[in-house]
Amino acid sequence: MTDKWICIHGHFYQPPRENPWLEAVEPQPSAHPYRDWNERVTAQCYRPNAAARVVDNTNQIIAIVDNYQRMSFDVGPTLMSWLADHAPDVHEAVIAADRASAARFGGHGSAMAQAYNHMILPLASGRDRATQVRWGIADFERRFGRAPEGMWLPECAVDTPSLEALAADGIAFAVLAPHPARAWRPPDGAWRTQPIDTGRAYRCQLPSGRSIDVFFYDGATSQAVAFERLLADGHQIISRMTARAAVEGGDPTLCHIATDGETYGHHHRYGDMALAWALQQVEHGWNGTRLTNYAEFRARVPATWEVAIAENTSWSCVHGTARWREDCGCSAGHPGWNQRWRRPLRDTFDWLRDQAAAALDNVGRILFRDPWGARDAYIAVVLDRTPAARDRFLASHAAHPLDPEERVRALSLMELARHAMLMYTSCGWYFDDLSGIETVQCMQYAARVAELVDEVGGAPIEPELIDRLSAASSNLAEEGDGRQVWTRRVQPARVDSTKVSAHVAVHALIEPDAPRSIDVYGYHVEFVDHIERRTGRTRMVAGIVRVRSQLTEIATTLCFAGLHLGEQHVTGGVRPPPPRDGWAAIVEELTGAFRTADVFAAQRAIARHFPGHELSLSSLLPGSRERVLGAVLADALAGADADLAAAYDRHAPLIRWLVAHDLPVPEVLHAIAEATLRRRVLGTLRADHASFSQLREHIIEALDVKVSLDTPEIALAASEGLRRLIEHVVGPDGTLDVAALDTIARAAEVAARMRSAVDLWLAQNATWRLLDRLPDLRRRGAAGDDDSAQAAANLERLARALRLAVR
Repeated sequence: MTDKWICIHGHFYQPPRENPWLEAVEPQPSAHPYRDWNERVTAQCYRPNAAARVVDNTNQIIAIVDNYQRMSFDVGPTLMSWLADHAPDVHEAVIAADRASAARFGGHGSAMAQAYNHMILPLASGRDRATQVRWGIADFERRFGRAPEGMWLPECAVDTPSLEALAADGIAFAVLAPHPARAWRPPDGAWRTQPIDTGRAYRCQLPSGRSIDVFFYDGATSQAVAFERLLADGHQIISRMTARAAVEGGDPTLCHIATDGETYGHHHRYGDMALAWALQQVEHGWNGTRLTNYAEFRARVPATWEVAIAENTSWSCVHGTARWREDCGCSAGHPGWNQRWRRPLRDTFDWLRDQAAAALDNVGRILFRDPWGARDAYIAVVLDRTPAARDRFLASHAAHPLDPEERVRALSLMELARHAMLMYTSCGWYFDDLSGIETVQCMQYAARVAELVDEVGGAPIEPELIDRLSAASSNLAEEGDGRQVWTRRVQPARVDSTKVSAHVAVHALIEPDAPRSIDVYGYHVEFVDHIERRTGRTRMVAGIVRVRSQLTEIATTLCFAGLHLGEQHVTGGVRPPPPRDGWAAIVEELTGAFRTADVFAAQRAIARHFPGHELSLSSLLPGSRERVLGAVLADALAGADADLAAAYDRHAPLIRWLVAHDLPVPEVLHAIAEATLRRRVLGTLRADHASFSQLREHIIEALDVKVSLDTPEIALAASEGLRRLIEHVVGPDGTLDVAALDTIARAAEVAARMRSAVDLWLAQNATWRLLDRLPDLRRRGAAGDDDSAQAAANLERLARALRLAVR
């Protein structure tokens, strides 16, 4: 048997970032140039690790490999949920990697489960701890199609009750930092208290009579990979890991490290490539080593040594779990700041948790046979937000058939219980200030809890919640205390049926063909009535809408009326429907004003009937504003684009003649050429079915008239456009389009020279797959097939432009 087995574990996690009222991540400017932090880390880490590059000493790509298939990993359930919706290719790659790793590692998949929303389990209530484990297992089983063998403890924070919770639900092993090993011993041997030998699995006997196996990772090497730039050289990683002595007793030695998975590409650029190189070297048998994962190693080398753990320890706080409850001194590095806000934040949330638990007990026992059992089972609804899933859940757990109002209260109780756990996500305490986005996110979850306690029939508790939070103070004078942070950063995030109606109203004004039944984040909106009139460039829309939460099923009916006066000019309002015939009277007044083309009369009528909640483009919910504003701008610029294109086509012969004779092109003519040709290249790159000949024509023309295509906008479009062009270069009969390959090679050469960096990652992946055809094309070309010979030459040219070593 191999003496040294290598396991590299990545803990992949992002905190839940969804607005609690929208169930969607709002744009986060701090993640620029990406929309939000999930998107940014996915681009820098999660996606690259599914197709990591191995390069030679000339920086040519000699292999593209899936790191997930060769490493051990856990991916947080809340992150997997986001990936499934927003990066399904990565979600599927992770799941496929687990299947592939099982084939590689003796039937044991590399994926581990993770406690649901990264709550610090030693600080959790017993009920929350159990539910976090059960939800983590249920999420894992739903996605990976198997039961997990191991579970990652958030922040490696551990105590005996946490290990008991894992063992009680069938988890076989956990991974911890080395210092929580209080004492350890060989079979029937004496206890030892020196630093633990991390090269084997240990059995931890629990007070309940159960046991769980624990791996303690190599702390020094893990630290060096995460923080000391050991990732600069993949060779050093393996050398450092295997430099340790063999374990006592002659068993195979496990050389293993564990870090945040984001180390490999997000925290350290090109970390995914260093990891790929290291894993490939071991896979090729470097110095007699072989790859493994924790589950396989445990099966091959069962734990016979025993360990006793130190209570309330973690991997990222030398004070144990103090980082998530008090001013322990651990911070992200702001000299002079304190974290005294942590204690009142935790105390306030503990109080709120108890209020939520009381609501679940008092109201829940009327609606559910077992309220807490229902909460454990509610993960099935979280994972499947369809009406059928809600029906199945309530049929299984309701105390009796529920009427519509009871149904709303029952579902609201479950959402209350869910948010009462989300508010404890560890990042809320990890960083340095009360006003940080992670802490504000947790406070938003707390706001939703307080709101739902009120909705299910409890006493209003938000005023006391805010009073308690005022004991927490920011380090920034302008942020003040918890009350001010709440007012400035939590309250504005709230979304209710009125805001949803306003959003739908503006959509209807800007987009004439907007659907009459629409999902808006976590809401479904149906038009009960819809009236539309137009005079000149002005549009009037009025309607009655029914807004229904897709989570709690609570429904509200509202009416609106608005005017679009062209471009960004929108006005109008939202209100509850008037009694009896009031709506018909309002509609008659508005349409009457339009019949006489009296826009001012229509404006006065709207202002009179819809006071208070006014409509504007700012009424659009975050995430939709950019798209709607894009439509407004596109409409405004359409005429200008046409005029510029006509001017360019009229003067193009003159411009080409001036360039050909090395004469200066007048600034206005060059600007017209630049604007027109860039728009044409962008349009071709973005087209669903791009024209190879048209793209070639535009590129050649731009080169002929000395128009630079080196812009960030074209670079972004080229990244996706090149990938789509390459994937369409294979015809229905399986043959390669020779001319198209030539065009793509030219485009790739231009892209490779652009100062505005074109992300060639997707194009490289697609071309790497095409290179499998190269040997056959060469053979056929050598046999006299001119098309195959030219295709081989063009494919090699494309590969060189993309820095792919030709195999």
